[in-house]
Amino acid sequence: MNETAKARTGAQEKTSEAEKGREIERANARLRHFRGVAASVLTEALGLWKEIWFALEDPRSCMEILDGAEDPQRLPVRDDQADLLEKLHVLGVKIDYAKRLCEGDIGREKQERRETERWKNS
Repeated sequence: MNETAKARTGAQEKTSEAEKGREIERANARLRHFRGVAASVLTEALGLWKEIWFALEDPRSCMEILDGAEDPQRLPVRDDQADLLEKLHVLGVKIDYAKRLCEGDIGREKQERRETERWKNS
């Protein structure tokens, strides 16, 4: 292979590597954008869930509930309302988990814990 062909091949490889690098950066940017949008939507959803949850939450303390104290402002809870409250609670847990997952907090917590444990053990 002559010098011109070698130079041309080398230039093509460099261009190909540069294109791959730009494509990787574009993909990473799209993923960062997705995470940001998803985290924002889930933050709003979690805020709405909290408003609903606090509006439906029993204002009595644990001891008042166990003692059977009546809440004059609250209507009696029917079975379907209890199921709704349970589903609402599960929804809130799932929204919170999805939000933390999109923000990247899920894996980070484990990594930080491992690093803390390593530091304490050394």
